[in-house]
Amino acid sequence: MLKLLRKKKVAKRIFYVLAGLIIPAFVIWGSASVINKDQGPDSAGILFGKKVSYEEFRAAMTAWKTQMRLQYGEEAEKAFGTMFDPMEGAWDRLILLHEAKKRNIRISDKELVETITSLPFLQQGGRFDNQTYDLFLKYSAGLSARQFEEQMRQNLAMARIYKEVTAPVSLSDEETRREYEEQSVQTRVKYVLFSPSDDKKNIKVSEEEIRQYYENFRDKFRVPPQINVLYAFLNYREGMSPEEEKETEEKMKNVLKAAKASNLREAASEAGIEVKETGFFGFDDPVPGLGWMPQLKTLLFDTPQGSLTDVLATDHGIYLFSILEKKSDYIPEFKEAKTRVKDVLLEEKATQAALQKAKDFLDKVGKEPDKKAEETAGKKNKKPALPATFEKAAQAEGLAVKETAPFSRASYIPELGMANALKEAAFSLKKDEIYPKAIIVSQGFCVIQSMETPVFDEEKFNKEKDEFKKALLEQKRSEAFNRFFTGLKKEANLISYVKPLRQVAPASADIS
Repeated sequence: MLKLLRKKKVAKRIFYVLAGLIIPAFVIWGSASVINKDQGPDSAGILFGKKVSYEEFRAAMTAWKTQMRLQYGEEAEKAFGTMFDPMEGAWDRLILLHEAKKRNIRISDKELVETITSLPFLQQGGRFDNQTYDLFLKYSAGLSARQFEEQMRQNLAMARIYKEVTAPVSLSDEETRREYEEQSVQTRVKYVLFSPSDDKKNIKVSEEEIRQYYENFRDKFRVPPQINVLYAFLNYREGMSPEEEKETEEKMKNVLKAAKASNLREAASEAGIEVKETGFFGFDDPVPGLGWMPQLKTLLFDTPQGSLTDVLATDHGIYLFSILEKKSDYIPEFKEAKTRVKDVLLEEKATQAALQKAKDFLDKVGKEPDKKAEETAGKKNKKPALPATFEKAAQAEGLAVKETAPFSRASYIPELGMANALKEAAFSLKKDEIYPKAIIVSQGFCVIQSMETPVFDEEKFNKEKDEFKKALLEQKRSEAFNRFFTGLKKEANLISYVKPLRQVAPASADIS
């Protein structure tokens, strides 16, 4: 314990920002990792061209977990391995600590003391309590005072980087007003949607049209690289003990040894373990039978044909993969591509048909009356023909008119999505105006009529301006730091020997 901390009891509150700086990545296959020092590399990885020892990595992971517990409390444990990746957090921490050293950032004992003694959960009656601190270290953190204080010193150094990087970030009154307007000013529209899917079922294409389209756009139908994988698996049973899980892992490790001498299918069969073959799939496809697993797909596509992966542990069980065959990208012959070509051609024709219908509808509702026609009608004592109303024109064509809820430029519009082009068009209109063009949305094409004129509430803006500007400035600072950190990670050129997918190894080498 620092001597200064024993002497001083500080009530000052310090804004602790670091916990929110590093946003961990999502994990697909769990976060625990195993390092076998005897069989693997002699370091946990390489950062900035230098080796990172297992001890350094283990300390960074422990510190990261402590940091998360400070931020999320009891919920932190639930988040490990589901939402947060301790390994990602550990590497990010090491990258920032390297930057802190490069910047020669030093945290004084006084600053460290003030930070620790101001932590709310160490307070009793509004004052720092030594006994509470000792209990926290022993039962919650599981750390010595020296370890915790060193972690906090590192946290403050990383927080200093944040302040230095974001200090130049500023926000003008003009930017504040523009962003406030984008988020607060709202409008509504009526719209008619013209969807290609409505026309696709009625469109016919001939064999000759399909073949000609294929010949004209052959490269459009190129098939990306694919692999076919065989895998053996043992699922964890509900309520399985750690000992039983260990036995399951050992069983699959024995299959791996046998498979190296023969093949996975035979080795798994002899062990009574089920195997499945995925069939060919591409990198952008889900793994057949297993779903969307980006980290797993990266591993599989990087494994040579005919090779086995290591035994992989997931939250659900133990897996072992064998790469049966790899295919390079190719342009299929017409016979193989015909069905896909037909679907693409039908989609294209249906899109053209939907756009034409939207334009025809606009002709009925979006144009001013013809002046010459009005004059002619007047001479003949007839009423001039006026454009049909939005609703009547839609009714005559059997089309549905829908209305949006109020939305801002930053809003998600139910049934239409973000629809940025539609929002830009809507905010250019006054009440009852019809936008003169069909607007592309993800579902097809929209013709819209404004239901109200967007109005900026000056009085409300003046009341909320200061708080809004403060929040917006913090957002900009966060974005600036994320850009900086993305570049820093690229510069670090991380080579990790700690795999995101758990590689089963002896328990003695486990990092916890």
